[in-house]
Amino acid sequence: MVIVMKTSGKICVYFVLLATAILMSWMCCGIIQMLAGIFTLFLAAYGMLRASLFWRELERAQKLPVESPEMKEYFQRSANPVLHWVGWALQTSAHGLESKYSAKVEDRQSKINSLQSQINPHFLYNTLECIRSEAVCQGCDSIAKMAKALASFFRYSISRNEDVVTVQDELNNIQHYIMIQNYRFEDKFRFRVETEDKLAYACLIPKMTLQPIVENAIFHGLETKQGECHVIIRIRVTGRLVLIMVSDNGIGMDEAQLQKLREGMERGRRKDGDVSAHGNGIALYNVNQRLKLLFGESYGLHVYSMEGEGTDVEIQMPVRTGREQV
Repeated sequence: MVIVMKTSGKICVYFVLLATAILMSWMCCGIIQMLAGIFTLFLAAYGMLRASLFWRELERAQKLPVESPEMKEYFQRSANPVLHWVGWALQTSAHGLESKYSAKVEDRQSKINSLQSQINPHFLYNTLECIRSEAVCQGCDSIAKMAKALASFFRYSISRNEDVVTVQDELNNIQHYIMIQNYRFEDKFRFRVETEDKLAYACLIPKMTLQPIVENAIFHGLETKQGECHVIIRIRVTGRLVLIMVSDNGIGMDEAQLQKLREGMERGRRKDGDVSAHGNGIALYNVNQRLKLLFGESYGLHVYSMEGEGTDVEIQMPVRTGREQV
């Protein structure tokens, strides 16, 4: 904001002209008009004085940086309510410009990251296909199946053709993921899906929603557990809601750990870098935020757990079967 004026000179000129006009009217009028003129002159003088002080304060403020603490303190100290409003307007405008600039920078960085992540992913697929073919030729069926599952998993997760997929697509990807983990952990995990509503498979969900949840169940709940380890996905459609419960029978969490996880899931990574007791809060935070951004603040994740019993992560989202509804 730039204000260009020499306040003292202009105000003095206006005041002299007004006083001259009033004095000329006194020469032609009676006592009542004279008193009215004096009162008017007093009001004009007071107004000119206030205006002079206002413009002087505004000119001093011009010399301060817009978002500096000095400017904020200067406007707050001022006894003039108009200056309070001007200070608020300047600060609001500056914050708005900064937010727009930050959004542009983040969008630019997001596009750069997107391009970097798409650098020839087919090289990975082709390499895995070569491994699978060689394994088939050598009669190593287990290696061939693992390479095929890994290629399918990466193709699904890296492909950026669509951000929203069906629940059936997500479940197919989880099947590949569980198969890969079972090769690593020697068939330790038992996985099943339970649903009575076939409509659930056609509902739309953000891509890569289930995999981070299942991964947390394996590495933070089941990896150190002795005996059979189960991951169960139960899906229900109730009215306008789709409820997807991912359950494990792992080590679970106590109340303090659960509360810490829930807080990390809502706030994301804190300044100290700790996101949850199990270190898995950032993954759940990302999933939760994507659900809220896509469907609204009333949807997202809810986590329940008992120490020694296991953990349940519930996904709440609206019933959407057409992409035009998302």
